[in-house]
Amino acid sequence: TFAAAVPPVASEFTMYRGMGAEKSNDYIVSSSTEKIEFVGQTFDGSRPLVTGCKYLIGVYDATTDSVTFRPAPYVRVTSSIKSLKDARGVADRDISTRLMQARTELGEAFGSKKRRAQIRAEERNKIDMDGVKSDMAVIGASIEQRASSMPSAQALKDAENVNRPVPRYNPETSVAAEIYDMEDVLPRSVAGHINIASLTASMDPEVYKSKVPSRSLFVKKKLEHLLSQSKPDPYQVRCVLYLSYLMRLNMTSNKQLANREACIKSLCCAPEVIDALFDKFAECVAGTVNPDGSPMYKKTPATENKLVCYMSVLMLSLNNWVLYPAELAGDLGIPGKKAEKFLASVGCKLETVTAAEVAAQTLNKRTASRSGKKAVLKGPIKFPKASLRGN
Repeated sequence: TFAAAVPPVASEFTMYRGMGAEKSNDYIVSSSTEKIEFVGQTFDGSRPLVTGCKYLIGVYDATTDSVTFRPAPYVRVTSSIKSLKDARGVADRDISTRLMQARTELGEAFGSKKRRAQIRAEERNKIDMDGVKSDMAVIGASIEQRASSMPSAQALKDAENVNRPVPRYNPETSVAAEIYDMEDVLPRSVAGHINIASLTASMDPEVYKSKVPSRSLFVKKKLEHLLSQSKPDPYQVRCVLYLSYLMRLNMTSNKQLANREACIKSLCCAPEVIDALFDKFAECVAGTVNPDGSPMYKKTPATENKLVCYMSVLMLSLNNWVLYPAELAGDLGIPGKKAEKFLASVGCKLETVTAAEVAAQTLNKRTASRSGKKAVLKGPIKFPKASLRGN
């Protein structure tokens, strides 16, 4: 019997018989084709393959027209591929390699054009494991050397905190009003150049419209509230005006920034305030100057993020450390989800609220018919983990 492949009908087998009386009935037969080798035997170890029965074979004699039955041994034949014969006894990985090589050869010989191209691509991407093993020591030493020079997790966290586009902050305090250093948000040297005399002298809303560059609903609401008091807080009024400068700067293009005098007129502020805003929220363009000889500035994505973060902190400080993202989105003309990300980046926690609460607390009409969120700054402050993707 044949376990797998069957040789051609005309194949010839060579027979070998065991030596001695004990092995006189043990036979081995062998044959081969161009690619396959066949080996059969009548025994399994020291025992015959079949016990309890006998096999006979009939031999036909044409001259006498008779059949003679003669006893014949039972032979079990196994086959093996010659090209893989040397792989016997080696690791499975080597056998798999030989099988892959045989498949590749078949593909190169009989495969389609697409299959041959695929085989060549696989050959180019194949990794020489023996070569890698020889270089393991060198690779390991290189990894250890580079790992030893890498900064620790704490060092990376400290560097991230230093590079955050937010004002100076105290990470330990649990009091919201003490988290951010308002001197960094609005320095006294800048606040002294914000003229509020004309605003506090007149309570007419039409007066401050010509003095305030921004058309922010938040600024409008806060100014009306402050000016309605018998003795408005000068610092609070300056903070609101400074916020209007920041919002106007946020809407100013880089082409407009190149004209310093036009920016002073557009923001309705003193030259000292413009210089402070340029230094903090813009970058000097190397090798270029304005017609009046002053440096030329431009906004970058990093400085724009910093500008919005400072605006967010200033708005929180003016609103008892609570702010509605819809309000920020409406004043800046950005999507609500982006406003939520900005508020989260300054350490706020977002809480779900009803549309009625948002409508009651803001002047943004777009939020009147849908629920939203509010951002609350609480201490100790916690910032969101840095993302690998951009906003």
